[in-house]
Amino acid sequence: MREKRSLPLDTIRIIDITTTWAGPVCTAMLADMGAEVIKIENPSRPDPSRRWIPYAEGQSGLDRSGYFAVFNRGKKDCILDLKQPQNVETVKNLVKTSDILVENYSPTVMDKLGLGYSVLKEIKPNLIMVSLSGYGATGPDRNAIAYGTILEAFTGLSSLIGYPGGPPLRCGTVISDHLSAITAAFITLVALHHRYLTGEGQHIDISETETLLTCMPKAVMEFTMNRRIRQPSGNRDDVMAPHGCYRCQGEDKWVAIAVGTEQEWRDLCLVMNRTDLISDKRFRDGFGRLKNQDELDTIISEWTAIQTPIDIMEQLQKVNIACGPVYSAEDIYSDRHLRARAFFEEIDHPEVGKRELPGVFAKLSKTPGAIRHHDPLFGEHTDWLLREQYRIGPSN
Repeated sequence: MREKRSLPLDTIRIIDITTTWAGPVCTAMLADMGAEVIKIENPSRPDPSRRWIPYAEGQSGLDRSGYFAVFNRGKKDCILDLKQPQNVETVKNLVKTSDILVENYSPTVMDKLGLGYSVLKEIKPNLIMVSLSGYGATGPDRNAIAYGTILEAFTGLSSLIGYPGGPPLRCGTVISDHLSAITAAFITLVALHHRYLTGEGQHIDISETETLLTCMPKAVMEFTMNRRIRQPSGNRDDVMAPHGCYRCQGEDKWVAIAVGTEQEWRDLCLVMNRTDLISDKRFRDGFGRLKNQDELDTIISEWTAIQTPIDIMEQLQKVNIACGPVYSAEDIYSDRHLRARAFFEEIDHPEVGKRELPGVFAKLSKTPGAIRHHDPLFGEHTDWLLREQYRIGPSN
């Protein structure tokens, strides 16, 4: 863990009423930049990510989840049942001294709890409230239950993943939640800047569906402009060829290669010692290579199959061809480049001891963020919050 230093959001207090992924990741990013984040959990229904694998040493426990550790590092944790009126009052009191409230429940939940924006802005007019939901706060499907896989299907992303003729597939990670978290963190800072200029707070409504759709311009525009439905294409590209993953020496080892220009194609042929391919009429220009990708991939695979991914990457990167190994988690963890950039940060957790987590999302030269302390134990700061309530005084 890095030494404490002044961070950009040191004076910002955030109330975090979020669970699972999108909301917690948003507030974790802001905590890394110095914000004080106070997470509220239900005593009988803790954040589900506390029960998600992997557990440290494979031993289950509310304070042993690797998922929770990554998504909630640097926060305070308080147990409050928000169905109890006195606990709702506690949150209202906390709002008085807070700048931001982030929640990621269905759009009607906060209103039913008595903590909707219309109520909170009366207590703190310049409060910024961020609401993340699957389909947004308005529209006929606003209350539909949503998980990442469901949103991938709803947006059509699943239909674009895989190979021609194959079934729809999901991403390897819950991309909709992470994209929405990053979007929410960015928009929160925009709202903070607006408040700095005008003194005004506001309510931010983020739809994970819409966030994901903005990352699919080809598929959306293909239909809106040409009324064509885009099909899955495996690892291939619309313009570049060769473009794909090729089997290498070793068990389940692969390398990714992408050739974007004629010069890169000629250099690839030279590196493979296949200068005959340069004049081969099937591959002499980009259009020909796109049309004959099956034959081209077979030729490249024969060359990659007798070498390691790292050897191939080093040869091709020397001649400015985009190429990299297909890594496993073990490979990523030991990668020299990530280690040199100190991507992983070690924290000391009272329940599981020292562990390494993915580090801060960006490197600022003047005010670098940091993982300031471990993810909180369940209810670790509840007593602190109750003492804080008495210091602040009643909400009305």
